[in-house]
Amino acid sequence: MRRSILTRVLSIGWLAIGWYAAAGHDAMAGELVLADGGKSDYKIVIAEKASPSTRHAAEELQMFLEQITGARLPVVSDVTPVAQREIILGDSAHLRHLAQEIDFDALGNEGYVLRTVGPHLVIAGGALRGNLYGVYGLLEDHCGCRWFAPGVSRIPKHAKLVVGPLDQTKVPILEYREPFTFDCFDGPWCARNRVNSSSGRLGPQHGGKIRFGSGFFCHTFNRLVPPEKYFDEHPEYFSSVDGKRLKERSQLCCTNEAVIRLCTEGILAAMRAQPDAFVFSVSQNDWHNDCQCDKCRDLIQREDSRMAPVLHLVNRVAEAAEKDFPDKAVETLAYQWTRRPPKTMRPRPNVIIRLCSIECCFAHPLETCDSEPNRRFCEDLKGWAKVSNRLWVWDYVTDFRHYLLPFPNQRVRNDNIRLYVANNVRGIFEQDTYNSPHSEMAALGGYMTAKFLWNPEYDEETALSEFLQGYYGKAAPSIRQYLDLLHDRVEKENIHVNIWAPPSSPHLTDELLIAADRLWQQAETSVADEAEVLRRVQLSRMSVDYAILERARLQAAAKGPGDTPLVDLARKRFQPFFATLAASGLTRIREWTVLDLPDYRSKLGATLKVEP
Repeated sequence: MRRSILTRVLSIGWLAIGWYAAAGHDAMAGELVLADGGKSDYKIVIAEKASPSTRHAAEELQMFLEQITGARLPVVSDVTPVAQREIILGDSAHLRHLAQEIDFDALGNEGYVLRTVGPHLVIAGGALRGNLYGVYGLLEDHCGCRWFAPGVSRIPKHAKLVVGPLDQTKVPILEYREPFTFDCFDGPWCARNRVNSSSGRLGPQHGGKIRFGSGFFCHTFNRLVPPEKYFDEHPEYFSSVDGKRLKERSQLCCTNEAVIRLCTEGILAAMRAQPDAFVFSVSQNDWHNDCQCDKCRDLIQREDSRMAPVLHLVNRVAEAAEKDFPDKAVETLAYQWTRRPPKTMRPRPNVIIRLCSIECCFAHPLETCDSEPNRRFCEDLKGWAKVSNRLWVWDYVTDFRHYLLPFPNQRVRNDNIRLYVANNVRGIFEQDTYNSPHSEMAALGGYMTAKFLWNPEYDEETALSEFLQGYYGKAAPSIRQYLDLLHDRVEKENIHVNIWAPPSSPHLTDELLIAADRLWQQAETSVADEAEVLRRVQLSRMSVDYAILERARLQAAAKGPGDTPLVDLARKRFQPFFATLAASGLTRIREWTVLDLPDYRSKLGATLKVEP
């Protein structure tokens, strides 16, 4: 049912006239002076029974306005009398007195309205996260605040803070926004950048998050039907490959009725046990070996897609789930061998298809890159856009074999997100370095991704420039030159880079790394007297140092006629690199291997003939 705030116009009309007169010239011009000279006449008003996130929103607004202006606005409930100047936050009795109509159903959980009404400022949105996001929208878009990384922000100072006139309505295009980056799991950072990450440390005060069922995030076939429990008595539950049922590295036989029953029971039990979770995955294991029994093969041939048996299973589970859990969704992956959409089968309305781009080149925009993997992916994206009610994407934004290796993908993030949105994608999961801090330019990538997930039209140059300046200060120009050096090469030379690129990848050259080292040295020198900023520069420099050391390792191991310039540079950078690495907290340099720092240092030092 559509909820709206209707007016009692006649009873408050005289009050509105009085407020306009008392507010002075700024209010008559449509502007509100929220604070001047460290003082404010405004109060922040919330409902007496406001949601936890709305109360937190009021506290955040109070705190940041005080940091901006020096004025601390009181937070009061709507049981107090209506005052002449108020910031009205969320649905409340005071909002209903203002003769406004706001369609809260259309705003959903996360949308909001910013509106000036006479001398009042209205921030009204969904009680779950909309009011909170509205506060951050005001602070960011109209006060200039930015939150670059946990502990690193830009909060401008204004002796006089003037806002308005405003009449904005914002509802996020994407319902699910996740920069899956270790450095971006901080709850306040997530909330302030308006990402609802399933892995973010977001509590009730942040309005929660998009929550997957525990144990049901992805690759769930073995969880739902464990081979060690069922295979010996029921090998027919598992995939038939070359005429043989597999127990090891198997998939499910998705057309088997008993398998459908077991998966349905497992998902329904999980939904009952986890009422706060929204989405539950019924998805293939992370390898091949899909079932080729007669029934599965016939369905594959009819639909011209190896996804067909999986979607058959998922639709059956979703059909059962929607009866008792109409507010929950069943997800499956369109991944590797299941990526191609079927010809006639359609996902049920409560099914989420999560399309995965794992094979692609990420040095160029997906849509314009001339690589065959990108061309095929875009075909599948457009195919799923036509048939899926709820299409999400699992995207990739790091080098999983070398977390520290320079990865030239900062310029494509916005292009790819816009491509997804143009093809009816409603949720995006950007898999970055999720299991270690301080990977290659992690803070920059996380910030830019968050900006584009909330607003795909956010200007790329603005996002990049404001981050570099806010995070690196006087070192920003040198680091910008480095980023341009790295990205210009792959664009001009049309070099394709995937998520398993080695240090010998053609997007890196000795000459480029030597030039990059000079730029990073300039960056360090420029902030030598600023300890915290210097630390950020040194942490980010590890990426170029790593590439220098690993490429030099290959050259030294080849035992050519003499040392190369890169080997000489690697020996100079060996001690600074490992000093920073040891203090960084980085725990992995590749996805599946925990870093043994003494062993890594010893072996690399031996190859480069450096005392470890």
